[in-house]
Amino acid sequence: MKFSGFMNVYQLDDMSWEYQFGDKSLKAPTLKELEVLVSLYGLKWNVLDKDLAKKSLDADKNNVTGFLNVYKKGDFWHYRGSNLKSPSLEVLRKKVLSENLEWKETDKELAYKNMKLDSRKFKSA
Repeated sequence: MKFSGFMNVYQLDDMSWEYQFGDKSLKAPTLKELEVLVSLYGLKWNVLDKDLAKKSLDADKNNVTGFLNVYKKGDFWHYRGSNLKSPSLEVLRKKVLSENLEWKETDKELAYKNMKLDSRKFKSA
């Protein structure tokens, strides 16, 4: 768990975000979604460290893949909420579907771009 620069907000190992308050917490895949959730509960959303908050927002923006529950960490694509991972996005897709989990595009252009870049990486290897 990493501190984000936002009050009570931490980045989890699966690259999602958690807002902790008391013995409860709210979780979301992106900071923007977490901020909305926090405001819906009437809780405070404050920046404690501007530089770290900016780094967290940049990391969050750069980790959007265009696919539901898919994130990239290091050289591997991961499927949030499972142990599924692969250096190939296409192989991860097959693993996810073989486990009867949902594979869904959330951003068609971004998904296409990531699939193209990923397939080029393996063709050139």
